[in-house]
Amino acid sequence: MKTWFKIENKGSVAEIWIYEQIGEDFWDGSGITAKGFQKELAEIKASQIDLHINSPGGLVFDGITIYNLLKNHPANVTTYIDGLAASIASVIALAGDKVVMAENALFMIHKASGMVMGTSDDMRDFAEKLDKVNGSIATTYQTKTKKEEAEINDLMAAETWMTATEALDFGFVDEIAGEADMAACAKFVPVMAKAGFQHIPGSIQARKEKPTAREAEKALRDVGFNQRDAKAILAEGIKDVQRDVEPTPEPPPEPQRDVARQRLNDPAYNLLLKGEKLLKSQGGKGI
Repeated sequence: MKTWFKIENKGSVAEIWIYEQIGEDFWDGSGITAKGFQKELAEIKASQIDLHINSPGGLVFDGITIYNLLKNHPANVTTYIDGLAASIASVIALAGDKVVMAENALFMIHKASGMVMGTSDDMRDFAEKLDKVNGSIATTYQTKTKKEEAEINDLMAAETWMTATEALDFGFVDEIAGEADMAACAKFVPVMAKAGFQHIPGSIQARKEKPTAREAEKALRDVGFNQRDAKAILAEGIKDVQRDVEPTPEPPPEPQRDVARQRLNDPAYNLLLKGEKLLKSQGGKGI
């Protein structure tokens, strides 16, 4: 099974997960190719396909081919936009007989772009081909939304990013579902930036990750501990786990004797004492 998308047959329902860019990436070979998709799709005999999409788009002709393959499949197709359907992935999304979009997902359409080297004649020829590609894509959008050609062209020219409500109002989707986790979209930001997207929304943010043990060790070394001591402190009980804890009110003052006893039994306090001793032994200042 390919790692760039997944197809699961579950009796009368098959699930397709397109969580990757469209077309083969020149640098690392990742991406969903039309040829690979066709081989997997041909194995589906189910009467219902649930198509899940979270993709920044990619190569136009791979995307158009995947769209047509889904449209021509005998199964009923329901599309679920789980996070992002941008560029040519927005066309693939419209292959569904019904399109359902998560309420916090995003839908983006724009004009096709590309590069060419050569003479002025080569460039004019390429521009004409791009116009034809844009016309083909616009026709797909018009078929779904029933909007006028001029309105679709304006939306594409402006690189229009739509919320679920806006996509529903324009007619690109048929239904809005519950929220999805948008953190998975963050991995596509470099791809979209490289492709020249001009208006990537700030709502696509990477989730803050917990520090690894190596990062925790580096933080200790940055404040003066050597590698051996940093590893020793971590081994004593500073784990690679963080918890979000609501602040609690300060407890009432306790007798000094009880406070001292509590501190002696407090692992975090003991670790601080050990760290202070290590720093002092190396000529550093205490806490």
